Amino acid sequence: RMTPTQIIAFMAQMILTCSVSLLTHASMENGKYAYNTLTIPLFSEITKLLMSSALFFKDYTEADGKVDLDTEVHTVLAAAVPALMYFISNNLNFIIIKELGPTNFQLLNNLKILATAVFFRLIMKVHLNRMQWRMLVMLTIGCTMSQLTGCNKDGGSGLAGSTLGYGLKLCNACLTALGSVFCEKFLKGNRNPFHFQNLLLYSWGTVFTIFSVLIDSKMMVGGISQLVNGHSLLSFCLIANYAFVGIATSGVMKYLDNIAKTFAAT
Repeated sequence: RMTPTQIIAFMAQMILTCSVSLLTHASMENGKYAYNTLTIPLFSEITKLLMSSALFFKDYTEADGKVDLDTEVHTVLAAAVPALMYFISNNLNFIIIKELGPTNFQLLNNLKILATAVFFRLIMKVHLNRMQWRMLVMLTIGCTMSQLTGCNKDGGSGLAGSTLGYGLKLCNACLTALGSVFCEKFLKGNRNPFHFQNLLLYSWGTVFTIFSVLIDSKMMVGGISQLVNGHSLLSFCLIANYAFVGIATSGVMKYLDNIAKTFAAT
């Protein structure tokens, strides 16, 4: 039976993951993003870092500073691996949703289940039975069939989206799944309290997003104003959504596991 903490994390993951694709699509104007898409992960990572820092500081003061922290180099560097993969994946989302639309984006998220199962088996050594593997294969076939729109004018089977969109979605599914497995391994592999673990993850995420914005040509030409140009209420809601879904995801992987996280997302 799930605990209240597990239920809250699971439900938050499910709701917030759905709204990410819907808000991303809704924030587009005439098929384009008016804002610099690199700023969405930047602001969301900063938001997550501030929230995690505040929550950790609260726990730290309540414990009178008597918190046993693992700050070894390998522990700190281990947080960089999933942070980098999530950073790439979050930026790919904008291109994929533009190419495929929010509905197909969500349908193809089911590919993450197969990718997660494979990486879960290879990295975490978790075994799945033959029935589970058969169900994963059927799910993958179903994802593929959902993209067929019938015969096109040349007589072949048409697809709902572009080749670029499908290629990036496949890469995104593998990156997200691999990042999730490494994230769970990090969250369950050291003695640090949950909010300090998040603080490490989001510190790396903030570093990666700041670097991406600094080397972006739009920033070099337009200056710091590019950080806020084109943003609207919807884009700021999207930033908040990314921030909260990130924390919810960590909670699911900390207190449940990756299979539960992927099930909630899909």
